[in-house]
Amino acid sequence: MSEKSIPCVIVHKGYKPYLKYNLEITSKNNKIFLIGDNSIKSLENLSKNITFIDISKIEENINLERYKNFFVNYSTNSLEFEWFCFARVFLINSFLESEKLQKIFYIDSDNVLLTDINDLSFKSETAYLIPQFQSDFRMTASIHSGLISKEFCREFINLYEDIYINKNRFDLISKKIEFHKENKIPGGICDMTFHYLIHQDGNINIQNLMKPLNTKNNKLAIFMNNLNNAEGFELKDNYQLKKGRIQIFNGNKILDLSNNKKIEICNIHFQGAAKKHLNYYQKFKLSY
Repeated sequence: MSEKSIPCVIVHKGYKPYLKYNLEITSKNNKIFLIGDNSIKSLENLSKNITFIDISKIEENINLERYKNFFVNYSTNSLEFEWFCFARVFLINSFLESEKLQKIFYIDSDNVLLTDINDLSFKSETAYLIPQFQSDFRMTASIHSGLISKEFCREFINLYEDIYINKNRFDLISKKIEFHKENKIPGGICDMTFHYLIHQDGNINIQNLMKPLNTKNNKLAIFMNNLNNAEGFELKDNYQLKKGRIQIFNGNKILDLSNNKKIEICNIHFQGAAKKHLNYYQKFKLSY
């Protein structure tokens, strides 16, 4: 693999049809390392650009169970769901070390890439989505489209140890925990809380992928946060919706209402109920 080539990584357990369609679309332009269990091993046969890695071997190598023993679920979501979201960064860190890589581009299994990630001009070694419009206790940022560096992994693991193991920085999440309890608001502490806190710390330079970025052909492109939500970098209602989802034009564009111009999208995040739309037909509707 050449130094300039950034591979994509997906971490997923349990076969889901939408993962298959994601791989078929994303692997057209990107090299993908699929870290998962035996239920998805056969999916590497979809393309020569997909390489399967047994997740259990990485888990054993880094003694992931030790970190899990300290984990406390401060969320209304299930413990297993929330822990797996945290575990992804530990797994990615081990992958970077074993492959001797400085960075990878991580995508969620319901988040397709429509472009070659190496055709984008990143300004930092770490880049992910950090919403601008946040209430006091929203405290969220996401790596479902994320340029993940060894530096970021180090910050994440240090923060995990400081909050869950030695509790030196537990105060960073204590007020959010109480806010959710007192107001009976779903959610709570998740990996996205940690991504937000790392950005707030300012120890590393993080490019905000909510903001349009340049391609290497000097065109503007954008990462969407969520197909079900019009929020962008400039406005809370930044993109045109149709039937409750961001409207896609010509298979790879959305209407940016802040300047009334169509802009090319790098991804589509079929989050939550939108997963059902990541199906066989999308392969022919999208441009990639």
